[in-house]
Amino acid sequence: MKLDLIKNYIKKLNKEDIINYLKKEHIEFCEKEVNLIYKTIKENYENLENIDFNSYIQKYKEFLNKNLYNKIIEKYNEYKKFIE
Repeated sequence: MKLDLIKNYIKKLNKEDIINYLKKEHIEFCEKEVNLIYKTIKENYENLENIDFNSYIQKYKEFLNKNLYNKIIEKYNEYKKFIE
């Protein structure tokens, strides 16, 4: 059930939502990073329960600024209880 709610939210997610969230959290980003995050979420959200997040996110480390990368990991750890 929780996962269905998350998937429904992600289906409606747009780039502006990501930008607004990053601004609200005072996280620096560029358009290229937003595009990468958006594309990655949209292409992989259906596999949320099957992803080893730490291994998965590692492959994006070189494409994201350090602060953004660390914040993604921090937020994932904070919210993963909603996925489990």
